[in-house]
Amino acid sequence: MRLLDYYEKVLMPANSAVSALRRAGLPIDVRRLDRTAEEWGVRLRDLEREVEGEAAARGLVLRYSQQHSVAPERLAEFLYRGLGLEPGRRTPKGAESTDDSSLSRYASISVPKDGDHPLVWKVLKIRSLSKALGTYARGFRDAVRADGCVHPIYNWALRTSRLSAENPPVHQIPEHSDREVADAIKSWMVPRLAPAPSPEDWDPRRHGSVLRWDIGGAEAAHRAAMLTHRFCSRPDPAWGLIRSGRDIHANTASLIYGRPEQEFRKGMVERDVLGKQTFFAKQFGAGWQAVQRQVRETARLWIDDAEAQRISEAFDRGHPGLVELYEIDKERTATLGYCEDGYGRRRWVGLPEGVRYLGRGSDGRTRWSIPRGLGGAVAHLWHVAANTPTQSMNATDCIWMIALSYHGEYVELRVPPMWERQGVQHPEAAGWRLHGGPGPGGRPFQAWYSNTVHDSAWGDCGPGYLEPFAKLAYRRCRALPFDWRLEADVPYRVDISVGPDFGHLRSYAAAAKEFGLGALE
Repeated sequence: MRLLDYYEKVLMPANSAVSALRRAGLPIDVRRLDRTAEEWGVRLRDLEREVEGEAAARGLVLRYSQQHSVAPERLAEFLYRGLGLEPGRRTPKGAESTDDSSLSRYASISVPKDGDHPLVWKVLKIRSLSKALGTYARGFRDAVRADGCVHPIYNWALRTSRLSAENPPVHQIPEHSDREVADAIKSWMVPRLAPAPSPEDWDPRRHGSVLRWDIGGAEAAHRAAMLTHRFCSRPDPAWGLIRSGRDIHANTASLIYGRPEQEFRKGMVERDVLGKQTFFAKQFGAGWQAVQRQVRETARLWIDDAEAQRISEAFDRGHPGLVELYEIDKERTATLGYCEDGYGRRRWVGLPEGVRYLGRGSDGRTRWSIPRGLGGAVAHLWHVAANTPTQSMNATDCIWMIALSYHGEYVELRVPPMWERQGVQHPEAAGWRLHGGPGPGGRPFQAWYSNTVHDSAWGDCGPGYLEPFAKLAYRRCRALPFDWRLEADVPYRVDISVGPDFGHLRSYAAAAKEFGLGALE
């Protein structure tokens, strides 16, 4: 795509569409929020008393403040002397660390398992609930305007077009670190028109609905497409997995555990944590330390050095093309000095002075001369070179899909060659536009986008509009006319979830079967 076409067809329309999204706002059920905050406060005080009592039983003084915090040195004394746990690492000042990453080896909120230390779990839960009360309950409550919605500020990252949100932080819901808290926060987010009195009473024919679409494996789809555009000599299963619609994260779990792919389904720790986080790290050439760090920091799950090394090596054996692609990305930092995405945007990633590229070895790996002390900086630049094009295309595709839903089909929609026989689906939705634009039967379309998170969009609609909303979203997400991706013949898989609020979602297919709505394909 020419850079001028990117500005005219993508960036300018997307800018006004995101502005419309912000004006529409994200509706919040304040009474439900207040009830949740009260429950969290009671639970926090109970957990704090339990931890303080266990410390007192060991002759230690431990007191949580009104802000639910505790002196780090007192907590370290309780954990490492009182409970006899082994310290994981130290802070820059030399103190024993008590941060979540250090404690993840003893317990996990996100992935509870046999052997978790109950008192460490309580310490972590206190932190999670404290942040939930301050950042989310109070933050969302203070941001609700007279229209019953929050209207977060969306900031654009210049290099990647990714959006971040603040006031309130609707992009930072703790999906991976505390699912219980995340589901409660999302349950506050309801339809603006005729919300159901309770989640159990919801009927999309009589009540408003929420809808979320996600691009399945969006980053994996772009990385797989790069295998064709970068002329890798080694085949890689990632391209075929994406095109066939198979679950890339279940496949990664299969590589890690040596068991059939069919055994791993959504909702399983092996697939949702280790499989997904390993692929996110390794597709950009990460080493075993980065895999270990990704799992610890994102999912708060401990894996030791030997396990991280085994996982990394298993991935490399299963994805020789991605391994070679990373070497190509590294090589381009020396030969070009920049990385470039499919929209024509470039980012300078020149190497530090003194770093020399020595060519390829017999194993196909690049060889380098790197002065002492620059290894970390160079590795970071290589990661940037591999990661930036994928992130920028992923984010741009998402906001283009939103622009097409808001402005209408101002460009011709096309599908990748492997889908040409079925073409662009749901032709009845060709003239529809969200946010009160033309809708079914010529009526204003009572559906609005209210949030976008990386490779998904969230919205809500009035009674009776769930089926057309789903069809419009499905049509304009699957048929994004991005020439670079069309040439690579890697289609997008679209997952649509619906429900009475964002904390109680189910697949559109399940809702359609229950309420007699039209299918998407």
